[in-house]
Amino acid sequence: MSILPSPSVLALGIVVALVVRHLFRKRYDVDYLPCPRADEGSLLFGHEYNVFQHESNEMYTKWAKRLGPLYRMKAALFHPDVIVAGDHAAVQHIFQYSEKYVKSPVFRPPVANLLGRGLVWAEGEEHKKQRRILAPAFSPENLKGMYDDVWESAEKMEARLVNEVTAQNGAATFNIVEYTSACTLDIIGRVAFGHDFGAGKSAEAKAISVAWTKHVNMGLTFGGFLAPQVIQTFPWIVKLPIATLQAQGTTKVIVTELASRILEKGIVNDKDKDILSLLMRAARDSKGPASDGLTAEQIVDNINTFIMVGHETTAGSVNFALLELARNPEMQQRLREEVLSAGNQPTFEEIQKLPYLDAVVKEGLRMHPASPHTERLVLEDDIIPLSVPIHTDDGRTISHLSVKAGQVFHIPFTAMQVNTEVWGPDAFEFKPERWLTPGGVPAPGSLPHGWSGLISFCDGPRMCIGYRLAIVEFKVMLATLVRTLAFEPTHDIIREVISPTLQPIVHGKAQLPLRIKLAQS
Repeated sequence: MSILPSPSVLALGIVVALVVRHLFRKRYDVDYLPCPRADEGSLLFGHEYNVFQHESNEMYTKWAKRLGPLYRMKAALFHPDVIVAGDHAAVQHIFQYSEKYVKSPVFRPPVANLLGRGLVWAEGEEHKKQRRILAPAFSPENLKGMYDDVWESAEKMEARLVNEVTAQNGAATFNIVEYTSACTLDIIGRVAFGHDFGAGKSAEAKAISVAWTKHVNMGLTFGGFLAPQVIQTFPWIVKLPIATLQAQGTTKVIVTELASRILEKGIVNDKDKDILSLLMRAARDSKGPASDGLTAEQIVDNINTFIMVGHETTAGSVNFALLELARNPEMQQRLREEVLSAGNQPTFEEIQKLPYLDAVVKEGLRMHPASPHTERLVLEDDIIPLSVPIHTDDGRTISHLSVKAGQVFHIPFTAMQVNTEVWGPDAFEFKPERWLTPGGVPAPGSLPHGWSGLISFCDGPRMCIGYRLAIVEFKVMLATLVRTLAFEPTHDIIREVISPTLQPIVHGKAQLPLRIKLAQS
């Protein structure tokens, strides 16, 4: 006879514990910030479930328009109120002081379960060490050496689609996600680890794709919402046989087995500054007296991290850019003409000089960042500067916000980057021309730092280490696709949902059907 409590008793115990903690907590300044109405949330799930049920950042954007760029909302399961920080000065402060503002407890256990304890998971001195070891792999000089591999992988994707379109009498509907994901996986395998994923056709590439798709689709369910909320209070729950968490673990098992094989092969190419070479040297350094390297487990976890994060995020950005171009054929044709004018294979320097391609990439990252929001937890009391004064519920007007240790922040990237008060009345329009027009984008002082005033790659000491590579991949993949292929939207309704990155959802599944035909020369 089992001595474990039944699921219903366990669930009741969790709810009682959360209610008791909620009733006896002390009130702080956050309690006086503007807040969405009670009828926009629920007693048990706060406002967070409302956010989950809607499209990416839809509710953050709606509430910011009514309440201002910084407000609070009720958290799920009686957790303390969350501060939604869309004020650019506040966000800049939070990102700059990364040792004080760390990834939230909702974030780290699932990341460890999916990716391991690599660069994305690490905090503090451990993060500094790992970033210092890996940074040379993404230097501007090293990036140029990756360019031919990026272009060749993109051409394989282009050729595959051209052949399949031709076989379908010149036009057909394809789930573009399958092709872009295979391409970016191919790229990260080649430039980072000297590994060939066979343009997405190898058995391991197919296994990664199946596991990741299952993980994404599980994240769309109620369990995908509830699991992180419960983990915040009970981190040990990741060890239980819960379907949502098992989907994460399956992905990690597959990629870990691959990472171990890659590591066993050692340095397999003549590059001395790719990720694998740097990790191998870090392994040797870890055996020295200073122990300034990485353990074998950390090395495998970082291979996991770069394989997964290094391909899915970029593929997602390309997918949404193609969707926007499909919806705007004039923009697509303008881009096609610019790319064709650069010749069959523009050099690294030449592709950087294509202004409309650059504008399309920036606009895509503004409206559809791969990670539409992030979370932070402050470790100590702090005072945060604000660019827009806040009128509190107790009658004060404040230009700085005092916060207590333990406060959780949601930072809604997309909501900030479509804020009409900052980006103008056309902020919700996909308009690459804004980047080519004097005064078309806001002045730097009204934006956070980051790449081109965008926080799509985050900012500060934790800014995405591979952002330069991601931008090059984005440009090359768009260029190779639009020069020979034309993209049109289907009649499907497409929702934008976070799971765990931005996903196009059609008929309840992560996919993006586009009608593709051969472009007219």
